[in-house]
Amino acid sequence: MVKIGIQLPHEPMDLILRAGVYADRNGFDSVFTPDHLVGIGIRDFSCFDAFTILARLSSETVRVLLGTCVSDVVRRHPAQLLQAAVTLDEMSGGRAVLGLGAGEGMNLLPFGMEMRQAVSRLEEGLRVIRLLMEGENVSFTGRFFRLRNATLSPRRRVRLWIAGNSPRTIELTARYGDGWIPTATIGVEGYREALKRIRSLGGEGVTPALFAYTVVAEDCDEARRTIELPGKMIALLSPKRDEFLRKAGVEVDFPDILRFEFTKENVRRVLEVAKEIPFDLVEERYIYGSPDEVVEKIERFISVGAEHFVLTPLVSHTAYMDNLKLIAEGVIPYVREEHD
Repeated sequence: MVKIGIQLPHEPMDLILRAGVYADRNGFDSVFTPDHLVGIGIRDFSCFDAFTILARLSSETVRVLLGTCVSDVVRRHPAQLLQAAVTLDEMSGGRAVLGLGAGEGMNLLPFGMEMRQAVSRLEEGLRVIRLLMEGENVSFTGRFFRLRNATLSPRRRVRLWIAGNSPRTIELTARYGDGWIPTATIGVEGYREALKRIRSLGGEGVTPALFAYTVVAEDCDEARRTIELPGKMIALLSPKRDEFLRKAGVEVDFPDILRFEFTKENVRRVLEVAKEIPFDLVEERYIYGSPDEVVEKIERFISVGAEHFVLTPLVSHTAYMDNLKLIAEGVIPYVREEHD
């Protein structure tokens, strides 16, 4: 069965909690929250602690999976992340998902943490987490982490979902992951090929998910107007932005998301360039439109194997709940009708 979840906004707190409870009571299958120190935004970069939010929601929800999208092993030691996920899994009755990725500059660089060898660190962190989930006394010596007769108790397995569109993170997913959650920037054909690669490397049991920035409105023009500016800003921070910058004949002087720091001045520079980028060059990165059009775009990814969608409304705080309602009433029933 195809599942549809949401990613919660960075803030304010009352909206975060209201959205999580609404999702649980209105047919969504999962609730994820960003695990950031700094929020992604145009004027406001506020953000709350992911595991604290999920712990609160574990007591106010009964159905939905609760996960991070995603954590990294730079800010938190793998053992600490696993302990937090195990605690959440215990509190929620087995509903935790620990999403893991390589990390992003906004959460690291301003705080004196480095992005160097981030994927190698992720790989080693995944090894450590698997060892601690499966072994009672763990000793391990790596480049980044060292364990000596280490034990985490209670010991239990939690779902590990790995984020990433790159060939190397796809290989890590096949080796260590219970789920795979790339962004929709991978495209339908890219998703098909990457999932085929995961399966060929032994990841037959991996849940194929998809993270997608989304806007649902009564008509496509309204959705397009809403998503265009923030959509172009996010696209300009993509590690693969050269693909469309060449077509637009535009050069940029700011780093991509792996080293970008969210400040008002840095965002202003990105927005200036965004004015020069035709939205047509980046719109395929997003799932937006009327409810019928959103269903159609979701169906394209379903046709190549996607089974769990984490939709992230790219809207203002005041429009967030309206978007959830449109997804709950105009998207979920029609996807379920086709695939239950």
